[in-house]
Amino acid sequence: MRKFIPVVLMIAVTVVFVYYTSQEIYSVKKITIVPGNSYLDNVTIIHASDAVVKWTAAIDRISILKTGETAQLTNIAFNVPAKEVTMKAISGLYDIKHNAIDLIGEVIANNKEYVVKSKDIKWDFKTEQMKSFNEVVLSGKNVMVRANSIETFAGEKLQLSGNVTVVYR
Repeated sequence: MRKFIPVVLMIAVTVVFVYYTSQEIYSVKKITIVPGNSYLDNVTIIHASDAVVKWTAAIDRISILKTGETAQLTNIAFNVPAKEVTMKAISGLYDIKHNAIDLIGEVIANNKEYVVKSKDIKWDFKTEQMKSFNEVVLSGKNVMVRANSIETFAGEKLQLSGNVTVVYR
């Protein structure tokens, strides 16, 4: 019995040593995103429901701003496969708290029939409303429409307002 005590003691010491050294090696430090100091590069977001892709977004850079409530987006490409709609913008500000985005600068959206161009578009993900109070040009195969502003309702109905001009080709 006395012969086994040193062996058992040696095994116990080895197990304790391995346990404590492996804790340091395999421990994962908590990752924190620090507003103003953190950003993500080359991000692809895929939103799916019931195994069907509802929309995707490819963004070159997402920078969390110092307030922590907004993120600056650079080179945005947004796609809704079911409606065959794509939208591209150079930059935008995403309001994390209200789930809304302001696309800044020229924004181009298109589907298989139309191309829409405007500047500074606001999109609310909750209500699926889009608004722009800047000139908008809608071009199709046989028609071009120009207006001072555009607004959509629930992603389906479209309203053009102010000096609306329609040109048939």
